[in-house]
Amino acid sequence: MTRVLTAFMLLMGLSGNALAFDWPFSNEEFQKKLSSKDLTPSTRYFARGPSYFKGQIWNQNDFVALLKKQNYRIRQADEPLLPGDAKQLNYPDCKNLTKSEEITEIHMCWMWKTHDGEVYMLVGNPMEIESTWAGDPVVPHWKAALDPILIAQYKGQQPIMQNELKISDFPVNCMNATMAIEDNEFLEHSGISYMGLSRSLVKNIIKRRYAQGGSTITQQLVKNYFLTPEKSIKRKLHEIYLAVKLETEWSKDQILETYLNIIYMGQTGAFQVIGFGAAAEYYFDKPAKQLELHECALLAAIINNAVTNNPWKNPDKSLARRNLVLSKMQELKLITENEYATAVKAPLPKAHELKASESSPYFFEAVRQQLSELHLEGVAANIYTSLDIDAQQLAQNALQKQITELEKSRKNLIKNKAKGLKLEGLVLATENQTGLVNILVGGQSYRTTQFNRALNGRRQIGSLVKPVVYLTALNNGDNPLTEVIDQKFIWKYDKKTWSPENYDHKYNGAMPLYHALKESLNAPTAQVAQKLGIDKVINTARLVGFTSQMEPTPATSLGASVHYPLEVLDAYRTFANLGRFSHSGFIERIKDRDGEVIFNYEPVFEQKTDIDQTSVLVGMMKETLRSGTAKTAAAYGWKKIAAGKTGTTSDNKDAWFAGFTPHQTAIIWLGYDQGVSSQLTGGSGAVPVWVDLMKQITVNWSDDDFKFPDTVEKREVDLHGTNVKTELLFKRSGLFF
Repeated sequence: MTRVLTAFMLLMGLSGNALAFDWPFSNEEFQKKLSSKDLTPSTRYFARGPSYFKGQIWNQNDFVALLKKQNYRIRQADEPLLPGDAKQLNYPDCKNLTKSEEITEIHMCWMWKTHDGEVYMLVGNPMEIESTWAGDPVVPHWKAALDPILIAQYKGQQPIMQNELKISDFPVNCMNATMAIEDNEFLEHSGISYMGLSRSLVKNIIKRRYAQGGSTITQQLVKNYFLTPEKSIKRKLHEIYLAVKLETEWSKDQILETYLNIIYMGQTGAFQVIGFGAAAEYYFDKPAKQLELHECALLAAIINNAVTNNPWKNPDKSLARRNLVLSKMQELKLITENEYATAVKAPLPKAHELKASESSPYFFEAVRQQLSELHLEGVAANIYTSLDIDAQQLAQNALQKQITELEKSRKNLIKNKAKGLKLEGLVLATENQTGLVNILVGGQSYRTTQFNRALNGRRQIGSLVKPVVYLTALNNGDNPLTEVIDQKFIWKYDKKTWSPENYDHKYNGAMPLYHALKESLNAPTAQVAQKLGIDKVINTARLVGFTSQMEPTPATSLGASVHYPLEVLDAYRTFANLGRFSHSGFIERIKDRDGEVIFNYEPVFEQKTDIDQTSVLVGMMKETLRSGTAKTAAAYGWKKIAAGKTGTTSDNKDAWFAGFTPHQTAIIWLGYDQGVSSQLTGGSGAVPVWVDLMKQITVNWSDDDFKFPDTVEKREVDLHGTNVKTELLFKRSGLFF
């Protein structure tokens, strides 16, 4: 080795004294790094792949088409399942695996193993999914899912994309293409190429400086793995020394495998694309093992310069370099003339847009916060989140669309924008049956502002608190038809007085509770709270999910307290689940680097409020969308069963809508970060975003009603003999006409 270095230095015109410097690693450090092969102690974040839940609308033909699109192999019922396989089970096998008496011969039963080895099963009738299963052997599970989607990856604080593979996972064409263009003597040399060194010497003499190093694949690996990209004779000597040493420690397979895993392959936003595994997914949307010859050649072409040879930014240069790789492969007899002729005609991959690129970083901030709560921050692991990337994109679009339209059509907002004020918003959505958050949009664009309004924005909630007041009343003997007087009144407390006003400054006299709620009237709501006592209202708020401090003052009954949006989401999901509370979660599963599960989410709910009275409340809240402050929802195209509440603070600084179907809850907020009045209401500002989003994310759910208990009943009510029928819920006992 010393003879090699001495010869190289003499060629460079250096004296033998140049060897008298410290090497970058002791032998012990070198051996430790080699043995660990800890190339990327990274944390990888995954969004959900296509997921299936009990009760969803389901079509078997669409399901099979999606399996094929995701590169699943359809197997026969009697064939074993390997990763990436799926099969339809016959009735006896399905019955035997599930041991369920509810499965009959009319059911369709599918079982599959994801590409990373997770086993799932679903059982459905021709119209909907009836049960989902997971595990080996399968047990009932809250969902079944196809492959998760790698969205983000961090090595420490550095954002990267990388998918480490074994040498057997790389197609032979990819390995041959790389060697053909980068180092066609790789299998023969012992770490360095004398011909390459000679060529670099000539170039360095011509340039009269260190310009080229004649690196082999082994040298490139050493440079990326052990050293810096600095161009200097000293660094080059380190590189040669370690390359020769590495060849004595590792096999050619180990060197090539590691090289293909760590080579820089491009940039997507803030994320570096590292290695062929990630590059295959990034450029071709497929696993590396499925790459074709022309695709392997393109990846080998990108190695030389990932910017210059980017197929989307510089297609001409990229195509020329790819075809050069193919010609090198043909010249070296690695491919036939026919293979070459076919491959050079193949088009470059089409550019694709990353979904929810403007807003998904907001979601992962919430994920990292939950990791901290689990004392797993900084762990090098695979984090499988509940993010629905398609739904996140829809939410991002709906919010941006509404804000754009408002800032073009409303004079006050146009003036504010001209002053440099930017209207902002947030969207949060959760699955009622799991408690998992699948959408979190903390603003229009993370690149523009990193402030996460959905996670950290504490705002007054206004009228969103009113259902808490009316639930407290129901729990204390009232019913939807209990009369309350809408009139101006004074609430005396602590030697002070407080007098609430309705939004339109009008008063309507006697009315039933449900009417006061659906019209979001302040005066009757405050009267109800005064009668009950504000402490009882605050206690109910605590039960449903509000955790921030609420002062025992009259204004609290109308939403003067400030809360985090996640509190609102928890509370309204509690309403949707008829009093069953759960904390919001963002992580479904965590696996360590060895594939062991170190966290697994299981839905946990606790009945916090009376199921009957919460059901009655939901019946009242359905009126908000039918004929109350959110009745514009129908004009925007909303047709399904839903309940909810608008929220507008008294100074119009905050415009909210929180609404839910039996399956999904979503909350929307619009306003200014600076606390300036937008003059928007929940109905005019937030409801359109909610409708736009919910119309799209509920298409796989049937329009069924909430699963109310048998202890409540629906009744049609004719308000004051107007022949306008309203359907409300009542507890079966205790209500007489």
